Amino acid sequence: KTLQVLTDNAPFRPFSAMQGVFEEEFGQKHEQLFRSVQQIPIAAASLAQVHVAETLEGEKVAVKILYPTLRKELASDFAVFRMMGSQIKPGGYDLQWVVSDFEEAMKMELDLRSEARNARLAARDLQHRSDVKIPRILDGLTCSSVLTMELEEGLLKISDAPALAANNLDPQECGELLAAVFAEMALVHGHVHGDPHAGNVYLQVDTSAQRKGTPKLVLLDHGLYHTVPDAMRRDLCALLLAQVSPFASLQTKERLARRFAGPLFKYFPLILSPWFIFGARLTAADVVAAKKQQLPESVSVRDVGECLLAMHGQQEGDKEGGNMLGVLHSLGYTRGLLNSLGFPERKRLKSLVKYAQIGLYPDDLRDLALASGTAALPLQHRVELCAHALYVDLLAFFLPILLLLGPFIFLVEFLRWWLGLLWSFGGLNPLAWERSLPAPDDKKAR
Repeated sequence: KTLQVLTDNAPFRPFSAMQGVFEEEFGQKHEQLFRSVQQIPIAAASLAQVHVAETLEGEKVAVKILYPTLRKELASDFAVFRMMGSQIKPGGYDLQWVVSDFEEAMKMELDLRSEARNARLAARDLQHRSDVKIPRILDGLTCSSVLTMELEEGLLKISDAPALAANNLDPQECGELLAAVFAEMALVHGHVHGDPHAGNVYLQVDTSAQRKGTPKLVLLDHGLYHTVPDAMRRDLCALLLAQVSPFASLQTKERLARRFAGPLFKYFPLILSPWFIFGARLTAADVVAAKKQQLPESVSVRDVGECLLAMHGQQEGDKEGGNMLGVLHSLGYTRGLLNSLGFPERKRLKSLVKYAQIGLYPDDLRDLALASGTAALPLQHRVELCAHALYVDLLAFFLPILLLLGPFIFLVEFLRWWLGLLWSFGGLNPLAWERSLPAPDDKKAR
């Protein structure tokens, strides 16, 4: 809550300090570009602030303006980061790519033309959805430091329960929409919004819908996006389906998880959902370390380094690259928004496995499912979708039972560890007993 103000209500700069950006970028004063510009911004964040304006043609728009000195300030900061990154190599791993990734992400956000391209691409990906709105970009009034888009009014914060209730919006229906859209972006299109916090993702009442209280999702701030290579996207889809399926082998789950987390593969499914805990081979030491919010003693710095490389698509033999860290970051933000709506994990998982299945279809079937709905798919594929939804329901049914058995499972694991310890010291090893006996006297034996 303390940091929430930075998402859209940070301290802003007076317009007099911002208007020079128009002359520098367009060679014209703002009065020549717009009929009017409101002096007080409607939103302000760490990189830019947004003003309501009216074009010369009379259209109300939102104008996003980067802070003028930001690029120069960050350039010196990145020089320091690069120097530090080249000298710090934990476990012998060169993590300079972390600094490079951060610098690349900031460069994207500091060029509003990149944000305009991302917005157009996301709008194309989601054009079949009438329940999603991405504001239209006005290209003639957009440059590297100024982004002009149509103004969206009547925006409701996802976390504002009283406002949703006042507009007859059902939180569960809003959650289904939010979960579906972000699952589709990650698992079907591989083009993931990198910063979907409450200041960038809003709801509206869909006035064009026949039923009152129909929600529409509004996505803002497209400055940072993560592109997932197709092979990585398909592996992620396969892993999600394997985690909910009672018929997938443990070897298959571990092979797919290793693709994303290297030696720390057994922890990776838990990042996707805590419901996957019983599909991971965790030990008593792992559980104790998690309770203390520590890494297990069995995990080395080298393991962490290899895990980071795997998530960044830099494993040996991986030619496509990718950024699973960014995808996980986005999924984490989305889960937080869903939690604020009281949206259950069971429904979130159903949405993930639905779009994971669609993400594995050939192009023609995938386009059919998105454009006409899954009811238009051939019977075989409809049955597959229903089966995976049923697997999630079965997981929801058995999870409380498994949680009740959890202490007993932990006790059994502890006893196994203790017996193994005794065995290693010879306490319960019959061969060790035999060795500990005095050697027989051959003469007495005779």
